[in-house]
Amino acid sequence: MLSTPHIDLNGFKGKGAAWVAQARAQLAEIHAAMRVLSQETRAVRGHDFSLTVHSRSKNGQKSLRWRLAGTSSQHVTWEAIVAQVAALPPALAQWYRQANAAALTLNYQEMALRHELRLAEQLQDELRQADMAYERAQPRSEVY
Repeated sequence: MLSTPHIDLNGFKGKGAAWVAQARAQLAEIHAAMRVLSQETRAVRGHDFSLTVHSRSKNGQKSLRWRLAGTSSQHVTWEAIVAQVAALPPALAQWYRQANAAALTLNYQEMALRHELRLAEQLQDELRQADMAYERAQPRSEVY
């Protein structure tokens, strides 16, 4: 038996499936939190900007981005709207600052979890390949 006091190998049974499932569940939670924050910023009426969830069709990555309201509906940076935010009543300006901080945090958590998911999937693949290599190397007993 291996002596691994700091690693729970039980979670790696089933070819790393538990780690993959956990990373996917956490990623789904982050995506849900992104949608909620986007809805909260859109609920504030009378302002020209809100957060939207941007999805990359190539790899499924999601991120929160500031978007201008109106006909152009273009993405903008926080720096582009910060002067408008600063001109708002202090409590509302602080709320937007907190929303921006939350958006940044969720964006970075999403990136980190996508990376973790890729690593977990790589582990799962390597464990599967190691098992297959071992099975191929096993001497076959002949039946007479």
